[in-house]
Amino acid sequence: MDIRKALAAFALALSGALAATHASAQFFLGGSIGQSDVDDEITTGLIDSGSVDGKDSAWKIFGGYMFNRHFGIEAAYINAGEVSYSGTFSGFPVTGGKVELTAFNVSVLGNLPINEQFSVFGKVGLFSWEAEASDITGGFPFSGSEDGTDISFGVGVGYNFTPNFGVRAEYELFQTDNADASLISIGLVWRF
Repeated sequence: MDIRKALAAFALALSGALAATHASAQFFLGGSIGQSDVDDEITTGLIDSGSVDGKDSAWKIFGGYMFNRHFGIEAAYINAGEVSYSGTFSGFPVTGGKVELTAFNVSVLGNLPINEQFSVFGKVGLFSWEAEASDITGGFPFSGSEDGTDISFGVGVGYNFTPNFGVRAEYELFQTDNADASLISIGLVWRF
């Protein structure tokens, strides 16, 4: 996972944001929990045939900076849970398979306030991911990993209880070399 490049891009964007600070600009932090759904293709090269369960509990922590009410940047660490698999590979039985998908995501965020409480938002970004696989193939332990950087998209709604505290629900789609992963989550947001 190329976290250093993603962090450098976030830091550069954040420094630009600080230079352009204005009255409605603010930082935010938050955390979300939800369910991930990873395409079966993530097991390409791990099994030739068998069963795959790509749904699992997932979570993320995020933070960012809003330049104004409509535009900002966001960075997030995402743990998309585990994909379970079993089957055969080159005629050998595969058991106890799991792929853990984690990532660092940096997005440009567009926000449309409906009123003082409700807003809708969309985002597009870079998803720097790592997939770590392990299983027992033909009676022998196997482990391997793959990483890359791809595109991410998201849409959501937010509700503010106060000017500094709110909740948000969102749907995000992350692309990897082999498969797409989606995350539906709900989380808390603190602004300062």
